[in-house]
Amino acid sequence: MTKIRQIISNVVVFLVICLILFIFSQRSKKTEKHQQDYIENKTSFFNLNNSDWTKNAWIRKPANLKMVHESFKKFDYGKLENLIFKSDNEFLIQGIYIKRNFENVIDSLLLTYNKPEIQTKYYAEFWNRRKAEKNDSIVYEIIREFNSVKSDKKRLDYENELVNDTLVELLKIEFDNDNLNSEKAKTDFYTLKKYGLHQSAYNLLYERAEYSEFDLDREELKKELIKSTEFNRAWLIDNEK
Repeated sequence: MTKIRQIISNVVVFLVICLILFIFSQRSKKTEKHQQDYIENKTSFFNLNNSDWTKNAWIRKPANLKMVHESFKKFDYGKLENLIFKSDNEFLIQGIYIKRNFENVIDSLLLTYNKPEIQTKYYAEFWNRRKAEKNDSIVYEIIREFNSVKSDKKRLDYENELVNDTLVELLKIEFDNDNLNSEKAKTDFYTLKKYGLHQSAYNLLYERAEYSEFDLDREELKKELIKSTEFNRAWLIDNEK
């Protein structure tokens, strides 16, 4: 986990709230070389997992926010809520620390949208920045729908034509492991390989704690992966170091 730090920037608060940052912060910044490196395809959303969110222009675009949100809805936000660690006056999302009550922040963002007369400086600055980026309406939609998941504990309907199925399948590999077994482990390996995520597939075989106990013919499966002459960051990181 990255070092916990106080986040003041409105941009970072936006990224934390509008997508709940439930997935993309949970990656170590591994820089050491593997004994052997493998190719890794770069999906359209790959840099969310391998870059500084405060400098990421891609996620600020309304269409990309909408795609990620609809994909998260298809996967099920409820399976990810436990990645938010909350106490009375602060919350922590994978190393990012906000000294505010989580529910109060969500409720206040909803209440103050398009209501400058009741906005405090904090929320006025938040929504003014969203309007300047022309993504305020989708951010409001994301916050409103996420809040309904917390309240009703139900799955949200999603717009299937806007879903990125690659992202959904990767979420299933990383976060839907309640019934993980050898058969699913092998299926997950071939899913990663199908998408050209060979470094991730290698990590599944050798560098992921949740897969380590299963009986897989690792050396034979490894032979199916395409080697690379350079180091490539992986979507599915090594979580055993």
